Amino acid sequence: MAKISEERQSKLSGIGSLSNSSKEDLRRSSVTVTKETSEQLTHGERVKKGQLASVQQGRYGTGPAPYGYRRGGPGEKPLVIDDYEAEIVRMIFREYVRTKSTGKVVEYLHSKGIYTRQGKKWSRQAISIILSNRTYRGRVCFGGIEAEGLHDPIVDAALFYKANAIRQSRSKSKKDSGKK
Repeated sequence: MAKISEERQSKLSGIGSLSNSSKEDLRRSSVTVTKETSEQLTHGERVKKGQLASVQQGRYGTGPAPYGYRRGGPGEKPLVIDDYEAEIVRMIFREYVRTKSTGKVVEYLHSKGIYTRQGKKWSRQAISIILSNRTYRGRVCFGGIEAEGLHDPIVDAALFYKANAIRQSRSKSKKDSGKK
């Protein structure tokens, strides 16, 4: 059995010598901690319920607006199209359908001097995230629920599905050949 340091031993033995009122204070504080923890879980459940309700109503969830959109203000739709970024999103979809390569889309954007919102270079992962994001075809999703969004789509459903069919077939062929 491990030895307990003298300092820790004295602290532990000090608990046993607490007065009854101090023990009651200690018990109350542990009850408070337990109560706060259960309230946090309840809060988390309320947040999830609220997010699900938002999606069912067609509202985009929390977090920053996807590239191509900005958050709508009072009296506007939840997401409003940013014309400049939206054209880049369309360009990403068209170039991907044409080249069938996220790497070639990245090269194309950089050759045109087009960078992210933060002024950084695009990555293949960022392109892939845009291609798979259903928000761009006017949908909202959360927790396995998908609904028609209140916002306008940036790409039409046909282009979205064509790009994602290519992604799926390329993903499947990579898995079949043993590549990652």
